Amino acid sequence: MDLVPQLFVNALITASIYALVAAGFSLTYSVLKILNFAHGHLMLAGAYLFYLFSVELQLGVAAALLAAAMGTMVLAAAALVIFITPFERCSRTLPIITTLALATIIESTLSMAFGVDVKSFAGGASVDSIEIGSAFITPFQIALIVSAFSIISAAAYVLHATSFGRQVRAVSENFPSAQALSLKAPRIKLAVFLIGALFSMFAGIMIGSETHLQPAMGHGFTMKALAAMILGGLGNLWGAIAGCCVLGFVETFGIGLDFGAYSIPAGYKDAVAYLIILIVLLVRPEGLVSFRRRTA
Repeated sequence: MDLVPQLFVNALITASIYALVAAGFSLTYSVLKILNFAHGHLMLAGAYLFYLFSVELQLGVAAALLAAAMGTMVLAAAALVIFITPFERCSRTLPIITTLALATIIESTLSMAFGVDVKSFAGGASVDSIEIGSAFITPFQIALIVSAFSIISAAAYVLHATSFGRQVRAVSENFPSAQALSLKAPRIKLAVFLIGALFSMFAGIMIGSETHLQPAMGHGFTMKALAAMILGGLGNLWGAIAGCCVLGFVETFGIGLDFGAYSIPAGYKDAVAYLIILIVLLVRPEGLVSFRRRTA
């Protein structure tokens, strides 16, 4: 029981990272109605761009963040125009194949450009932890949790309290009707896709600062975001955030606690996402979290 406060803090950190990744994934799905299986790799591409500008080119944090954001948006726009839009006109399932191909292309490119060794923004520097009761947390981890909450709250405000948010909900609910009402639906779709990519880029930077980066990590985070979406209900942004909290806490406590004489090896941590997907699809395919959908 002495481990519970520390596991709670660790679970909160994990859920914050998952929430940033899943928020962009869910937002993209709610408007485009496709599952972008290259989402985690776009996250890694943005994080590696930040690593390039901040560590290798020695730019300031603000300049590196701006340059990485611009590069991520260019890559995301190219992904939408080349790998998604031409194929979704033929079938809703084709973009699944094309985004998987894009994920492989991004992973291979990152491996060739930066190598397969792990990268980190921290550079091995030691950071003093803050003791809260029997739990320890670093100032960066506190900033991570606060920034994740702030970014998602800002996105929620834009979606529910601004004209642009009403247009996004209109396009999400009925694309042909939104076009009939003279809304620039293709531009809105592009804007939402870019916002989702920026969310994932920020999550990648947080991951690289907290742990490390590796080109093969993208698929795992895509599956975590998908598991959170299925847990909360496909296309439900708040359900996805709630699903991230559940996923983060189940992973952390499942690995961290002993169950009598038994314990779950840490290597099975990633399997939790797949197990949750299977259970939820069998028991409650519409998702465990039910919110009344707000209309435009």
